[in-house]
Amino acid sequence: MYRTMLLVAVVIAGVTIGSATRADSASELLEKGIYTEETAGDLDKAIAIYEKVVAEGKAGHALAAQAQYHIGQCLLKQGKKAEATAAFQKLMSDFPDQKDLVAKARAFVPEGTPLGPVPWVDGEALQLRMRFSTGVELGGLVYTACSAKLDGRRIWRVASRTIIGAMLGMSRVDADWNTFRPIDSVFNNNIMGDYTIKYSPTQMIVTTERPAGTSTKTNDDSSTTTTSTNESSIKTIDESQLVYDNEQAMDVFRRLPLAPGYKTTVPIIGIGGQKVLLPVDVQGKEMVQVPAGKFECFKVYLGLVNQTFWYATDPHRYLVKFEANVAVAELTSIDQVKPGELRRYEDKKRGFSLASPSDWFFYAASGTVVFLDPQMVAASDLHAVKVADLKPAEQKSLRAWAEAGVAGTVPAKKGFKLKVRPDSWKERKVAGLPAMSCIADYTDGKRKMIDYCTCVRGKTIGLKFSASVPQDQFDAYRKQFDPIVDSLKVK
Repeated sequence: MYRTMLLVAVVIAGVTIGSATRADSASELLEKGIYTEETAGDLDKAIAIYEKVVAEGKAGHALAAQAQYHIGQCLLKQGKKAEATAAFQKLMSDFPDQKDLVAKARAFVPEGTPLGPVPWVDGEALQLRMRFSTGVELGGLVYTACSAKLDGRRIWRVASRTIIGAMLGMSRVDADWNTFRPIDSVFNNNIMGDYTIKYSPTQMIVTTERPAGTSTKTNDDSSTTTTSTNESSIKTIDESQLVYDNEQAMDVFRRLPLAPGYKTTVPIIGIGGQKVLLPVDVQGKEMVQVPAGKFECFKVYLGLVNQTFWYATDPHRYLVKFEANVAVAELTSIDQVKPGELRRYEDKKRGFSLASPSDWFFYAASGTVVFLDPQMVAASDLHAVKVADLKPAEQKSLRAWAEAGVAGTVPAKKGFKLKVRPDSWKERKVAGLPAMSCIADYTDGKRKMIDYCTCVRGKTIGLKFSASVPQDQFDAYRKQFDPIVDSLKVK
């Protein structure tokens, strides 16, 4: 997801014509299915027969497409419009070469899933905390939705930030103001790589930049062309139907006409460009208690990916909770991004506070305050300790504590060798207290990195600010990070 959900990639394999004997068998099955549907009138049995023809598609590609079309027709006769739409969408997706049948199927597929009005306020920010089902904390998530301008055009910009252990990620989708059709999307992740998608009415251009040492796969699909190197690829995908980007899916679900018993399918383009017809099933209403409060929610099950989401039944349709495999995320706060205003964080128990620009977020976990910058460029945090718990040498010398702080950073624990720049040591004052900062260099894989550390010591509390930043982005990052450090207030 990334944007949490992280819909699974679906590989759609091409099918080929098999032996004459098996093709005859598929033909006979298709005839039997048509007889069962049109003469006997047993629609359930007919669907089961057609599904066998589709499952044995290698025996007859064209026959499988016909069977898929008949499945849609049977479902229509049963009054199951959502399931019928999904069946016709599957035909269009899996059998694009069967142009006559695709044209017939398109008549039964509405242009996009009908969406309700926007439920969020402009600038809304939802913050969630993720943990294992056992209770062990994993990390934090932030989802935002803001109005913006793109080439003079008014749009919605939905975005996410993720920190799960050592994994940092962000995503952004620009979507049409009225239709919510995606215009372009960005997905950056320090482990999975970087992906961008440019959308047009007839195609998508997917650009992938993966970390060094990985490889890309080129699908043998007539509708797709791929050029690649070991670390990057550009893929063009023909697609004339309305599809939604994986990274806006959370917001699409909020705009569906959710109600107990409601079912539909939503066409989603995954992070790598794979199309998924995602089944959505509202299984009822439940009361859900999370750190942000108690909410009545629609319980929404996503087939195919086996994930469950709880959306508030009130007009805001907040994402209150979701479960994905062994992980659970719960809503901790509802806020707004207001340009020009400061975002404040206060730890009343330990007696300190901070301020940041409104597009930064704070995530508190296990004695540490994590900073989520707008682009998730750095792994940065504030760790508070009792001065009495420091080693005797560190209590006497701020430099000794700062040196120990650098040696104890996450990169050092991973085995990276940090080299402190001798001329970077700087004594300063933060919140009127003595402070010491330094800069260390290291290499993560092939990327040059910087670890930036500032230690502040009060009478009873010590605070260590750390940021691991790509070297080529450090100067710009520091201009935003230093004012947050300087905003520190200690009681």
